[in-house]
Amino acid sequence: MNREIDEKIKAFVAKSSIPHLVVGIWRNGELYQSHYGLEVQAGVDVFEIGSVGKTFTATLLAILVDKEFVSLNDKVDKFKPDLPFAKDVTLLQLANHTSGLPSNPFKGLVLDAQKAVKNFSCSDYSNFLRGLNKPLKSGKFNYSNIGMALLGNLLADHIGSTYEEAVKTYILDPLGMADTQLSPTAYDEHRLAIGHGGNSKAVAHFKWESMEPAGLWRSTTKDMMVFLKAHLGYSGEQWKSLLAKTTLPAINDPKCDHVGLAWMLVSDDIVGNFAWHNGQTMGQKSMVVCSPKQDTAIVMLSNKAPKLWHNLFSRYSIEQLSFEILKELIGVKQHEQKA
Repeated sequence: MNREIDEKIKAFVAKSSIPHLVVGIWRNGELYQSHYGLEVQAGVDVFEIGSVGKTFTATLLAILVDKEFVSLNDKVDKFKPDLPFAKDVTLLQLANHTSGLPSNPFKGLVLDAQKAVKNFSCSDYSNFLRGLNKPLKSGKFNYSNIGMALLGNLLADHIGSTYEEAVKTYILDPLGMADTQLSPTAYDEHRLAIGHGGNSKAVAHFKWESMEPAGLWRSTTKDMMVFLKAHLGYSGEQWKSLLAKTTLPAINDPKCDHVGLAWMLVSDDIVGNFAWHNGQTMGQKSMVVCSPKQDTAIVMLSNKAPKLWHNLFSRYSIEQLSFEILKELIGVKQHEQKA
């Protein structure tokens, strides 16, 4: 890790008032990991990764397609014929956010998102989906938590499993990611990061019933780096080939450059092609970046949800910080190669 990157991270943490940020960087065969923040606590290493978990759901889809259990072009009505829109939406559209389903399973204006999520039930999930007559603007990108939740849940139902067990069976256990779990009770309490809202007040552990495939996993930088390194080829060619299918462009859209299966894809003049996904719960924020051709991966896990204006202005965001670090790493690597 060079000094410039270390100072950049420290400056970001100070400006954002993050209590605890863990950064993991894999570059050219070397691993760097460090803890930053205003209140770093020894032994705390488990964070809520939020929507980064959508990449697990997409990976599960790719695995089941590879095993010929399902096809990307299968319509939802093959699995959930009772849903009004089932004949109009494919599994691929659920995976790349082009189903036309809304972002979240709430009707009307939600003034207290934390309360709405906390009180959300399995029946709310089912009733919302059954109440949708037709998706809006199907075929165009619209980031959808409810769409990804539906995808993961119907895949699990199709193979006679729970979503949690399906991901563990096909992804986590084979890769050795034992520290990646849905429930906070799966860990010793002292390992769990306590989330903080934009006002810096502590919040409860995140829970959103029936929405697990959209992003309720908890993990560590170590486990997430195992997952990213599998994309780089460190878990064998079979995994590399399979995971590469999730980062192939599935739709072009001006709003996000490219979209794969859950992954956001970027083509940059310095870095080349790379994939990324962020995640946010009520009190935590995460980011992962993967560049297979550059043998580079970045994991950032923090225990504070940023203020709204920090998300709106990219120079304060964990996403922008990750992109800047990636470009600097690749720039240094290219300079070294030329030298």
